[in-house]
Amino acid sequence: MEYKGNHKNCYASLSNPSLKEAIALHNFSILKLAVLVSEFAQQLAAAYELFSKEVQAIITTFRRRNTELKKQRPVDTSNSIFNAWESLLLESELDAQAHLDAAGLLMKNVFRPLQEVASHKNRQADVLSSYRDNFESVLSEAVREATQAEAKYHSSFQEFACLPDSSSEQGEQVRGQLHNSHNEYILKIRASNRTVDEFNSLLPQLLEELEEIYIDTGNTINVAFESQALLLLTKADEQHRRYENQMKICKMVSPHQDVSFFVRASQGEGPALTYTLSHYVFKPAIAITAEAQKTLSNQIIYDRLTESNVIDKRTALQTQGMGLAVNLKQSQDIIATLSNICQRNLARHQYTTVYEAQLEMCRKRNEIRLANLLLAAVKAQVGSNTPGQFGSLGER
Repeated sequence: MEYKGNHKNCYASLSNPSLKEAIALHNFSILKLAVLVSEFAQQLAAAYELFSKEVQAIITTFRRRNTELKKQRPVDTSNSIFNAWESLLLESELDAQAHLDAAGLLMKNVFRPLQEVASHKNRQADVLSSYRDNFESVLSEAVREATQAEAKYHSSFQEFACLPDSSSEQGEQVRGQLHNSHNEYILKIRASNRTVDEFNSLLPQLLEELEEIYIDTGNTINVAFESQALLLLTKADEQHRRYENQMKICKMVSPHQDVSFFVRASQGEGPALTYTLSHYVFKPAIAITAEAQKTLSNQIIYDRLTESNVIDKRTALQTQGMGLAVNLKQSQDIIATLSNICQRNLARHQYTTVYEAQLEMCRKRNEIRLANLLLAAVKAQVGSNTPGQFGSLGER
């Protein structure tokens, strides 16, 4: 699935955290409806089956009695009244069988598909909710680290500014601490900003998957409605008249329109609630000496005092980045395999296998998104922490 980027009247326009619970409840309602309709079909099928068995028992009794009555007749001749009576018994028997067939079709075409879609889509919704929590945790952690780095940077600057002699051995040590804290601050700002960018890109995609759960479930429910309506339409003219209206209603069902109504109702009459995170801005300390001036810029300080720390940081970041890149490639390969499995099993109508593959694809897609979220922060730091002639995984 590729995210289309159109936010109008869809879940992606409800990215504000205050609407997270509303989206969850909206999806929960359609999943509960699937269960409700499936239970209705199950109980209706049981009633049809019971009715069929009771009618068949009655027919058996009266056929036996009819045979006994025919034996009592003085002459076994053709009789229109008896023919009509026997035809009535036959039609009643066919009606009993029709009810039994209807019970089996209700279980096959309505109950089981709705039970399966409710179970699998509920698990998928839980997975997506968990991934959103993970994304928000990563984002919060990036902001927290940037805030801590800022505090450490300002503290180091104040300690350096208060030195009586910055050229002393102690001054050199404090200056080195200031430069390193300045570098860490720059890295965390850039990591936080890239994390924000990725989050702003990934969240609408996740919301679109949640929307697809509602739409897929709604379409499955509607197919169940149509199956049941068609089944009952074939039983009798009276049932045909009653359920033809149901068929018309089914043809008018549109989960997409449901979502559009829900979104407009959630936003109310006022302006749409938006959720766009702002970049973290570098906040330089106040310059006290010319020596401290270079710590006021939004750049990495690369000198003899920071060289070792910069190189170690770069190496660690590249190692982390390569690990994330490998995981991304593996997840992408798995998604391609699972997609093929889905296509094959759809053709075979093996829907349980398809649902399992879709759930695993959902997990892998969001593992890729989570890895990209983490990788964005790593790339931002590697690109800032590496001289132009070195390394890979730099900022693109």
